Amino acid sequence: MRSHKSMAMGASLSMAGPLRNGLVVFLALALASADTVSLFAKAPQAVDPSVAAAQVKKFGVGKSVKVKLLGGEKLSGHIQSIGAETFTITVNKAGSERAIPYSQVVEIKDPSPIFWILVGAALVIIVIVAAKR
Repeated sequence: MRSHKSMAMGASLSMAGPLRNGLVVFLALALASADTVSLFAKAPQAVDPSVAAAQVKKFGVGKSVKVKLLGGEKLSGHIQSIGAETFTITVNKAGSERAIPYSQVVEIKDPSPIFWILVGAALVIIVIVAAKR
């Protein structure tokens, strides 16, 4: 005759097998789907060249910009000239000028620190309010 304790232990061991198998299957599916998601992820696409040209014209000559290109390259610099098909920037790190076709632009933005200044100010206000309570 089995003791009450050994019967309970046997029941928990018999439940551990299916639970473990289910967990293994779940983890395998999760890992497989992670690889599948990366296969379907879109490669960066260029913005419409007319939109990129309009953004560059809006910034104007002399403006500091950050540009992300189709190949994944990121550049920071100042706009030197604006043409019909390309614009030229002086790259900050190299100091050289580089012509960039509008058709290669994925993103162009203003690197101004205003956003981060506002975020910092909001955090300071939150800390002050929290400290007074």
